[in-house]
Amino acid sequence: MIKFHTIGQIEKQYVMEDAVVDTEVFNGAFGSVSSGKFTPAANATKAIMKIEVGDNAGLDKYPIAAGSHVRIVDFAKINGQYVDIIGYPLPDTFAVNDKLVSKADGSLETGGSAAPYYEVTEIIGNNEGVVAKVVAE
Repeated sequence: MIKFHTIGQIEKQYVMEDAVVDTEVFNGAFGSVSSGKFTPAANATKAIMKIEVGDNAGLDKYPIAAGSHVRIVDFAKINGQYVDIIGYPLPDTFAVNDKLVSKADGSLETGGSAAPYYEVTEIIGNNEGVVAKVVAE
């Protein structure tokens, strides 16, 4: 799950867009949007930021069924700001100063060097999540 680090990040500009998923994905998956369709992708600056509801809310991997309408955050519009990433799409291991990049399946991995990447600045809880700085350019 991905959340804005502060509520003020969405007060002045709208960083969201609408899309539909063709295949089952998980909340927080990174990818691209083309012709209104979201597709998981490597080196992405966009991700699914869906409000979780129902029995699956709060799971590490919140499934989103094929054909579902989702909202997509465009991180390029909040370059230099911070987001909270919890559970999926995080890799199994990460540390402060790691640079996370998206893989083709929409999840994140460590080892980024060129933008776009998401730099871990703080660990949330007991390795449950991170605060990450968005480096989109």
